[in-house]
Amino acid sequence: MTAEHNHQQTAPPLAAPLWRNFWFIAGAITAMHIFTLILTPLGIGPDEAQYWYWSRDLDVGYYSKPPFIAWGIALTTGLFGNADWAVRLSAPFYHLGAAAFLYFTAKRLYGDRAAFWTGLGWLLMPGVLLSSFIMATDAPLLFFWSAGLFFMARIIDQPETKSSPTLFDFAGLGGAIGLGLMSKYAMIYFPLALGLTLLSKPLREKLLTPPLALTAIVAAILFAPNIVWNMQNDFQTLSHTADNADWGAQLFHPLAFLEFFGGQFLVFGLISFAAFLYVASRRATWRLDHQNFLLLVFTLTPLIIVAGQALLSRAHANWAAASYPAALLLITGWLLQKNRADVVKASAALHAVFFVLFTAGVLSPALIDAVGLSGAVRDLRGWTAQTHEIMSFAPGYDAVLVDDRYLIGEMLYHQKDSEIEIAAIDPNASIDNHFEAFRHFDPTRMKRVLFVTTRSDAAHVDYRFRNIKKLGEARAEPGAGESRTYTLYELSGYYGPPDGVYPLKNSQRSD
Repeated sequence: MTAEHNHQQTAPPLAAPLWRNFWFIAGAITAMHIFTLILTPLGIGPDEAQYWYWSRDLDVGYYSKPPFIAWGIALTTGLFGNADWAVRLSAPFYHLGAAAFLYFTAKRLYGDRAAFWTGLGWLLMPGVLLSSFIMATDAPLLFFWSAGLFFMARIIDQPETKSSPTLFDFAGLGGAIGLGLMSKYAMIYFPLALGLTLLSKPLREKLLTPPLALTAIVAAILFAPNIVWNMQNDFQTLSHTADNADWGAQLFHPLAFLEFFGGQFLVFGLISFAAFLYVASRRATWRLDHQNFLLLVFTLTPLIIVAGQALLSRAHANWAAASYPAALLLITGWLLQKNRADVVKASAALHAVFFVLFTAGVLSPALIDAVGLSGAVRDLRGWTAQTHEIMSFAPGYDAVLVDDRYLIGEMLYHQKDSEIEIAAIDPNASIDNHFEAFRHFDPTRMKRVLFVTTRSDAAHVDYRFRNIKKLGEARAEPGAGESRTYTLYELSGYYGPPDGVYPLKNSQRSD
């Protein structure tokens, strides 16, 4: 019997049923998220608009991401309509589900107290708070990653019955991996970490068994449709993911690494990440038992890989989000075992304060302006009015051509009922995003067009159109001290490639 189970049995009885408290608090936090989504004046951002557009045409793959995010948006908007909050509605439920999986995983590995504080810690984590408000691929990824850890715990730990894990456990693990890969390719870190855990003899004896083949088969079946889609579309998503790595001529960026490393204190939490660094640096943590070893491996695998990417090129702080579920399980269980509940509670209290401040800010963006953080939400403001202003120039034209991914997504979302077609034209003679690949300019139908550009000149198109006339500008002020300007032109007399499309050549621009 492990030290954790001894600890669980000898712990003093608790005054309150923690499971009831957890589910009440988790429900209240989720309800607050939904309330915030409905009432916030902050609109859909460009990436969210693009994912919404994908959800109008369901597929098993898209230019820059796997398809699961589009499926989720299709479900919520199909039920509740195309409101901003409906586009984002699945995000808080993904994280509620992740918290549930982590709750039951912690309960199995460390006991009831760890379950309560792990589940609560997840819902209050700063990165999770942000991810519950913005619809992005991290939310379903973290849900399936947490599910994978849950099934891993069931396979390696059977404290109640001493029975062997079931085929359901191995199939569930495969399902989590497969659907995680259909959510975000960062799920590939999970099977890599799984392979590394086999270095531990106790884990190898429990995992490296015939039913593990079922895990691989289920994962492969679920992920195969996206692989086929990529094969049929010049491996666009995989190529885009590789381009995002941006491994150029100079492969050493220590400042980018420091920025990434510092960002972990903001996203995972100041106290939480400091606690993880302390726990991970102790040899005793590695030697204590196989479950701590497993959680360390599942934390360090994505964290080290992404940190290396940051050092070589660049990496956003959230790119290591897959490390957080196992890290939270580890530090919460370890701190409670060491009678340092005060650290766990201090972290939760700090994050609760951030929760209140964040919620106040997104409900009243004037507060964000007042503290000088308008730039943080500039992409969530002003699009409705700006796209209406642009469309006021559109009557009489065959189409509206846009050279900016951000704008075309917002145009398609806010002007979804327009009878005038909205299309993308590549600004650099290469296909760099989904719209340029699948909703591109068609010169056979679009003879006289309204061109909207981020530039103050027509350099993007003056080598493709004979007749160019400047019409004006569409400006927005998305926050104090922020501005966003597009220039509008009338174009006709096209003489570029007959189909309007240049050869596929992925760029390094992230979308």
